[in-house]
Order: sequence, then structure tokens, then C-alpha cells
Amino acid sequence: MGPVRVAALLACAVTVQVTTAARASAQVPACYTVQPGDTTALISLYLTGSVQHTYEPWFQIVDPSRSRVVPKSQYSRIEPGWRACIPPSRLRVEFGHATTTPAAVAPGRYLTLGERIPAIVWWGVAVMAMLLIADAVRTYVTRRRAVVSMMQQFGERFICEFERPLMQPGCLERPVESRLRVIPRRQRLEILLAPAGRRRYPNMSDHRRNVTYDAERVVRVLKDERFVGGQLGAHGKWVVIACHFRVHAEQKGTK
Repeated sequence: MGPVRVAALLACAVTVQVTTAARASAQVPACYTVQPGDTTALISLYLTGSVQHTYEPWFQIVDPSRSRVVPKSQYSRIEPGWRACIPPSRLRVEFGHATTTPAAVAPGRYLTLGERIPAIVWWGVAVMAMLLIADAVRTYVTRRRAVVSMMQQFGERFICEFERPLMQPGCLERPVESRLRVIPRRQRLEILLAPAGRRRYPNMSDHRRNVTYDAERVVRVLKDERFVGGQLGAHGKWVVIACHFRVHAEQKGTK
């Protein structure tokens, strides 16, 4: 055999080895370590989804301690520590996009589910947190609406009672202009009153004592312990009567 022929054969052998190595690196087998109580049928079912693949040529069991492939005739008595290996393309759909092989996941010890447990727990925690937040928001919104409605009703009653002595027989015009300013976060209600039409009452510059008296009279008539009359002030043409909503009184009344 001439030197050229020997060189050609060597080159061919190297090419085959390189190609084989490249293919092997591209198809790293997915291996699973046999656990006590495992059978080849269970392993095949777990890895491939079918027990019928146990004796396929691509389903191999190896003995790492002896560096040998276990003959299929011995599949009936496999031992813990051996490894079952298959091509990645034969893995079940659940493992199709896995970044690790089933051997690293150790499914025989049910760690596949175990790996999912942290994610499930975190999802559960997130869902519970969202539910608690939603419940807190719903409670806050419901309470805020109730407080706003309660303040508005009190303000409307206050205005009606304040106007009652000022009504003139046969006159359809309201004697007072009015507005309500509700501030739930501060539990504060501001009742704004001003003279209507050609009237001069109520105003703070000319009738402060009368306005104070009428405001105190209205509070006594309404007898609503949830509201406390506060300071009187002026804002332009408006007389501002501030009332505060007392939470403890409201809670006592709801029991």
C-alpha cells in the first residue's frame, strides 16, 4: 500500500470521525438515571410516552460503572445507577423545549413536578396577592362611595333646613345658592352658601353672627352625631361651613 493511499485512508478516517463527532455533539443523548423500583417499561413511558419503545434500537441502557451497553435481554432486571439514553428527538412533548436532559431533572424521583412546584407556589402567591389587593380596593371603593353618599345626603338636608325659615310665601325662587364640596380622604364636608337673586343673606361681612346661629340651629335640628360642625369661613361670595365626619360614630351606628 503506497504512501498516497495510506494518506487518503487516514484522511477519510479522520473525516468520518470528525463527522461522527459533530453529529454526536449535535445530538447529545437525553439520559435518565435508573432509580430503585424503576422498570424499562416505566422509563420508556416516562421518556417517550409509550412502553412500546423499550426495545427500539435507539433506546439504550448503559452501565456507567463498566462502561458497557446493557443487552436488551437483560432489560427485565435493570439496576439503580444505570442510565437509559435516547435521542432528544424522541423525548415526550413535555421535554421538547427543555434546556436540560431528563437525567439532570431526575424524573424518577418526581423532581419534574418538584421543579414546577416553586413556579406553582409563586403563581399561587401572586394570585392570592392580587385577590387580596382587589378585595382591599373593592372595600375601599365601597366605603368611599358610602361616605360620599352619606356626606351628600347630610349636606342636602343641611341646605334644606337652612333655607326653610328664609322661604317667602308665593316666591318660587330659592333664597340661597348652594354647593357641596366632599373631601372623603379628610372626612370633611364643606357646605357653601351664598345669597340668591337680590338678597344679601347669608354673607359673612354683614351677618356673621346670624349665619353662625343658623348653622348651629340646623346642626341641632338634624341631630346627626356622625357630623360635627366646624369653622365658618368665607370664599368670595360664599359662606363656607365645614363639617367633619366622625368614623367611630358611624361604626357605632352600623353595629
